[in-house]
Amino acid sequence: MPKLRIVGEAEVRSLTTVADALAIVEETYREFGRTGSQGLSDPPSLFAGSKRPGHAAFKVKGATLAGVGVTGLRLIADAPPGEGGRTYDFCYVLDDRTGEPLGLVEETWLHALRTALTGVVAAKALARPDSRIAAVIGAGKIAAELFPALTQTFRLAEVRVAARRRESARAFALGHGAATGVPFRAAADAAEAIAGADIVITLTTADQPFVKPGMLKAGAFLCSMGEGEEVDHAVLDEVDRFVVDDFEYATRLGDIAAWIRKGRAPREALAARVDSEIGAICAGRAPGRQDPGERIYAVIQGMAICDLALANWVLGRARARGLGSEAEVFAPGAPG
Repeated sequence: MPKLRIVGEAEVRSLTTVADALAIVEETYREFGRTGSQGLSDPPSLFAGSKRPGHAAFKVKGATLAGVGVTGLRLIADAPPGEGGRTYDFCYVLDDRTGEPLGLVEETWLHALRTALTGVVAAKALARPDSRIAAVIGAGKIAAELFPALTQTFRLAEVRVAARRRESARAFALGHGAATGVPFRAAADAAEAIAGADIVITLTTADQPFVKPGMLKAGAFLCSMGEGEEVDHAVLDEVDRFVVDDFEYATRLGDIAAWIRKGRAPREALAARVDSEIGAICAGRAPGRQDPGERIYAVIQGMAICDLALANWVLGRARARGLGSEAEVFAPGAPG
């Protein structure tokens, strides 16, 4: 009978390095942009559950890596308020040809790492290589995973942090400044953090825009990654380039979804405004930064192909090292 390898978070962390994960995310985007032979499920996400007060919320995201021969389903359950805010996040990996189950990988931490690294990959492709000042808006678990990747990719002289609570920004700055050896500073608000910054990464739950027209300096790169509305629609009129990772998924979450929902702009106009996808840029099929003075704005919501690529890589390492546990699954046609 086929055996399903189950890899828990402690083993995932022991098997994963930031350098390896960053390379996998970048190569996955590159392959997607080069061949289009891997992609998201249709639709890219499904929402399930009773939707009753006090009950968990469920989301399913699917993806295929055709070049590797695997398909995966991310199964996310967010516990209701009062249950400690726990998220249960797993990636179920299957053989794309036979459908045979290959493994189940806990992705609670791995997904946070992947999300942060997609922002770093976008910055590598689109920010000025001589960027010295970064602003991070949001001080949660995903923002924490930006480091050390961002400080290892750019020779930053300062990282500014802004959060809903100033104490959170201070704690974030203190911890990461000590760990990376780069000066971190807690800003009073987003406007103070963004002023003069070369790289701006937003990772918040905001539902009202805090990146406003006039805030981005010439040559700045803005990467919006939150699930709500972080950037004022009028900022689009000021930027030279507008980039997404996947437009269809971006209509479900984040700035683009909020603009459509709130009537800021029609879907068709926003689709026409997009200059390129990050995968095409990583693959060299679309240009990255063309001028030091360009203002570039990217909406990066993250793609399940990157989650699957990381989960499949972890499975391979776990198998090679004999880590994880195994459970027998019913073979096709076997009695149940």
